[in-house]
Amino acid sequence: MTCGRLLVLLVLFGCQPSPSAEIDGTGQEDAQRNSTHELFDLGEDLDGAIEIAPNVFQSRGTANAQAIVTTEGTVIVDTGLSNQPKVQEQLLEIIPGPVSHVVLTHAHADHYSATDSFADSQTEIVAHAEFAHNQRYLKELSPLLMSRNAIFFPDNTPAIPGILSGLVKHIYPTVEPTRVLYEPYAFEQGGIRFEIIPTPGAEGADGLSVWLPDQEILFTGDLFGTTFPMWPNLTSMRGERARFPKPYMDSLDRILELDPEMLVPSHFAPIEGKERIRAGLRRMRDAIAYVEQAVFDGMNAGKDVHTLMREIQLPPDLALPEPHGKVSWGVRSIWEAYTGWFHLQQTSELYALPRNEVYPELVAMAGGASAIAARAQQRLDEGRILEALHLTEIALDAEPENRQVRQTQTNILEVLLDESGRTNHFETFWLEHQLGRNRE
Repeated sequence: MTCGRLLVLLVLFGCQPSPSAEIDGTGQEDAQRNSTHELFDLGEDLDGAIEIAPNVFQSRGTANAQAIVTTEGTVIVDTGLSNQPKVQEQLLEIIPGPVSHVVLTHAHADHYSATDSFADSQTEIVAHAEFAHNQRYLKELSPLLMSRNAIFFPDNTPAIPGILSGLVKHIYPTVEPTRVLYEPYAFEQGGIRFEIIPTPGAEGADGLSVWLPDQEILFTGDLFGTTFPMWPNLTSMRGERARFPKPYMDSLDRILELDPEMLVPSHFAPIEGKERIRAGLRRMRDAIAYVEQAVFDGMNAGKDVHTLMREIQLPPDLALPEPHGKVSWGVRSIWEAYTGWFHLQQTSELYALPRNEVYPELVAMAGGASAIAARAQQRLDEGRILEALHLTEIALDAEPENRQVRQTQTNILEVLLDESGRTNHFETFWLEHQLGRNRE
């Protein structure tokens, strides 16, 4: 495997696109659908950068790069992947002079790994003050995250032998910003006003957006994922820092105050129209606020996290697509982000021995794994799907090769996959991964 091929896969640590329909401010579906697989050849049919507004250009690829050209230099917003040189070359072809600024919207490799293509010693590299921390831990955990990507992006992530997984850290790109921000930063260049605004909460605490107030254009990085609007992925199933809802809501309110005419994300095409943008922003903000308050109220009422995962649902006027995150996962993310891992339900939570260590003894007492598999099938036939799933997981911990248990769990997983409608990328690929293991 080449280093370049491996770097393409590092993009998956950050962006989370999946098959999903867009909806407008009324909750109605649009025709456009964006798919994960489209990103790997996105822009291949284009001969050059697209002028999306006067002197504003976008070069499209797995991740886009944007350029705002002024008479006193060019400002780049995100760089695309370093091993997709066409993205950078297309912008460099239309840039008449030096690059004064490179603004990095967050510390995912698809947004900053080609910084050297644009920056020289005179270029100001702007990032959020949290950028360095996020860059460091993502690099340190890259062997783990790569193995998880193999589950959720199996078509695009080759199997890496465990002995080689540590090499990922050595090719993970790094960049050192020359200006770091906690507060907004404004400047004027070539008669164009720029405002760089912290917008944390979507892909992490280090989010930045770039606002052109005269053109009413906002460059948003991954603030919205690939579908606008949608329910946010408050905690990535791949494993990253928790994404608290309040900073995200504050970011959405900040954008509402700006009232942009165009949003320019770093994946896929711009989103245009004040009314559409306002409606989507309000729906997302109000949906997140609704769920957060419902979680707080439920916690204060003494309800456990699983009860709230079942009970809390968005009302119809706040309904959002769930292609990446799900409301039920958001409930758990909020719960654990604010109160941590100890749920005060069992004393055993405090200690290092996991519950499944005693499952073999329970299975033996119940008459063996096959007896539990039969009970699980009965529960499945009764429509008690999740109870059936728990039973098979207990049995497989005791007898992982038991064919009856594996077949019963396969039946359960197939029902779960069918009932999911395959609308959520991460749920779909996890269920398919587990089905594949059972069929081996």
